[in-house]
Amino acid sequence: MTARKSVLIGLTLLLCMFCSLRLVAQNDAPSLTDLESRVSSLESKVSQHSDGGVALFLFGAFCALWAQTTGRNAWLWFFLGLFFNVITVIVLLVKNSKDRARAHLAGAPAAPPT
Repeated sequence: MTARKSVLIGLTLLLCMFCSLRLVAQNDAPSLTDLESRVSSLESKVSQHSDGGVALFLFGAFCALWAQTTGRNAWLWFFLGLFFNVITVIVLLVKNSKDRARAHLAGAPAAPPT
């Protein structure tokens, strides 16, 4: 009888633990309205940051256009402008002023570097 009693007690404890875990899991599960509110907040964050991507692309395109007109590697300057946007534009302006000063000292129009 004692073996039977201990098996019965063990099964009862196991059943109680299983039911309590199931109730806790159901209480912790997020509701549909919580999920909908989280999705809508994520959508608004994405729409707010989409303009920044366009600006970064324009920085890269501007640097590539400048590089192409001065005989430099357009792809290199596009990616530099894309990743290091403001710093690259400042470097671009400094290089441009040095090219113009060099051409002015030589007495010839600015020519692309070789």
